[in-house]
Amino acid sequence: MIPRCTAQKPIHLRSFLLLALFATLVISGTSNGQEDVVATGVGIEPAFPALRFNRPVQLTHAGDGSDRIFVVEQAGVVRVFENATDTRTSQVFLDISDRISRVGNEEGLLGLAFHPDYKTNGRFFVHYSSKIKDMHAVVAAFDVSQSDPNVADPKSEQILLEQKQPYRNHNGGAIEFGPDGYLYISFGDGGKANDPHLHGQNLKTLLGSILRIDVDSKSDGKNYGIPQDNPFAGEKYKAVDARPEIWAFGLRNVWRFSFDRKTGELWAADVGQNKLEEVNLISRGGNYGWNRFEANSDFREDTRLATNTAQPPVAHYSHQWGLSITGGYVYRGNQFPQLAGLYFYADYVSGNLWSLRKTEGGDYDSQLVRRTGKSVSSFGQDENGELFLCSFDGSIYRVVPSDEPENAFKDWPQLLSKAGIFKSITKQIVTDQFHSYQVNAPFWSDNALKERYFSLPEGKALGYRSDGTWEVPIGAKLVKHFRHPSNRKPIETRLIVRTETGWEAATYVWNKQSNDAELVPEGKQFEVRHPIKSPAGRKPKWAPITWHAPSASECSSCHTDAAGYVLGLNTAQLNCSVGGKAGDAEGQNQIEVWAKLGLVANLDFDQKTAAKYCSPFDESQDLATRARVLLDVNCAMCHRPNGPGNANIDLRFATQLEKTGTLDQPPAQTDLGIAGGKIIAPGKPAQSLLLHRMKTLGQGRMPTIGSNMVDQKAVELLSEWIGELE
Repeated sequence: MIPRCTAQKPIHLRSFLLLALFATLVISGTSNGQEDVVATGVGIEPAFPALRFNRPVQLTHAGDGSDRIFVVEQAGVVRVFENATDTRTSQVFLDISDRISRVGNEEGLLGLAFHPDYKTNGRFFVHYSSKIKDMHAVVAAFDVSQSDPNVADPKSEQILLEQKQPYRNHNGGAIEFGPDGYLYISFGDGGKANDPHLHGQNLKTLLGSILRIDVDSKSDGKNYGIPQDNPFAGEKYKAVDARPEIWAFGLRNVWRFSFDRKTGELWAADVGQNKLEEVNLISRGGNYGWNRFEANSDFREDTRLATNTAQPPVAHYSHQWGLSITGGYVYRGNQFPQLAGLYFYADYVSGNLWSLRKTEGGDYDSQLVRRTGKSVSSFGQDENGELFLCSFDGSIYRVVPSDEPENAFKDWPQLLSKAGIFKSITKQIVTDQFHSYQVNAPFWSDNALKERYFSLPEGKALGYRSDGTWEVPIGAKLVKHFRHPSNRKPIETRLIVRTETGWEAATYVWNKQSNDAELVPEGKQFEVRHPIKSPAGRKPKWAPITWHAPSASECSSCHTDAAGYVLGLNTAQLNCSVGGKAGDAEGQNQIEVWAKLGLVANLDFDQKTAAKYCSPFDESQDLATRARVLLDVNCAMCHRPNGPGNANIDLRFATQLEKTGTLDQPPAQTDLGIAGGKIIAPGKPAQSLLLHRMKTLGQGRMPTIGSNMVDQKAVELLSEWIGELE
């Protein structure tokens, strides 16, 4: 076993988070000389309500005393505006979209840093994916216009360095000046998955590292200098071709890092592979273990470390809580002293927001402080150290103390029998407040039988939309009840509630006696016995499978803001014939039945012309239509514009196939060992990675959550469809 340095004791977040669900947050304010302050919680609020941005990936300031805010949009635009809540307009500071590649979902204009002496020299730096020199990352300098401080000169570009990217993901992208005046830059390991080229432990490449360069000098024919105290800058390292730019290495994909304004400490959040996301305190020459380790877990035991030891993270969380970490900042603002000294970070997929602080004993205490429901792409600070959060819903939010603790489930009954859903818990008969509903194309759930119900607050109705997700009033509840496909015993019951600030969802897992279910917001895995095929005339055999009841965080991974949170309440899914809640005759349209019951408002509906999904397995329908419906229902909640999917594809039914970004496109992640594989290879199912992701279990599985069985009918359908594509 290769040792990992234990000077900084890591704290596994799971133990903290389970406690955090039902405890108030205690925040220390001693770091700024004040007495300890107890805050009831941490929240977010809109910072600039009138402004919207296209995939904002960074917020920063110029440090020139102007207090302006700069927001980086991934497509290649930087916008600037006044730092005031009532700001109504922003203007383009820099537009280099003509030289930005957005082929890969993680490519784009990724980072912006203003020179420490920007007020005098007007120079700033960017980190981007090049369209001109494809599959290269570029760090370049630009100058502000001589005539307008709110406009940069796009023609002033001076390229400092270029780094070839073997794949279109794991680009890193963070760029920031340290308190020492040097520019720090992050590069990911080059992409695909599992670090196939072992860049993490290779000091001969810039990939998988954080760099430190001097932008005010030049050396060795480069447009930058190497600080003499860089860990690999000496003569001794030239003999082994170690890159002198490297400050720290063994990192998979540091999307965001930051410096603590008070202590100068460098915090970096490293995006994980299969299981774990991690937070690191970066030190000079530090090796952070990838791909020998993933956080504190062995990953590839045959990888040889470039140093004798690897430093562990100060905190990490499992994919039960999120799938892609977004690093933030230590709060050093003045408005909220009770937040002083807390490092904030989040998860891009689940929207969870955490705080982290160092205890008197030297450990690191991490707390889940808010389920934001946002696709948190980045954090940022203004000149005064106030903290902001960027979301792909297009808005910028401010991190603030909150009167509400994180305890999202403090008022939820621990037992389903107390939740007011079923009037008969043993027979699972819902109360009169709940209405059943059906969908045309159910999501795959490992063959389980599913029943769906919703309830509305008194006097409220669903808001009809001809396309897209319907409006759901605050206080509405939706229930999905899962039964065993053979014996119909209940397995789990999921509940999602519309709140004033968004949505909360969790699941109740049924006991073996089928007479009650327990709330498990942290999720649960257990065995469920399923029948398997037996020869004719013999009793069926039963085999155990693992059933995964998702955690609340995993629920939010699918119920995203980009997808409208609620997935089944839309016209195409609900436009079908049913018996009706009030005893209507079989064959009445479900939406029209609801209209008669006063459950739908703003109804402008014609069942013959309105959108309607078919069942993917109704062979009387068109093959291509059935395949696209299946992909929409099972995949498009993530794979859509601004969705959390890490492939730059759009699997919504309404998107023309040629515009989905799938046809003959190479994968952004792993090729699953299929030489020449494409996302969809027309006419070649065996080379189509989308099909293989639905056929596989474990790493690379699609859908990624809540399924431990392959949907064989779906595989056959997609295989036939791909085989007929030209």
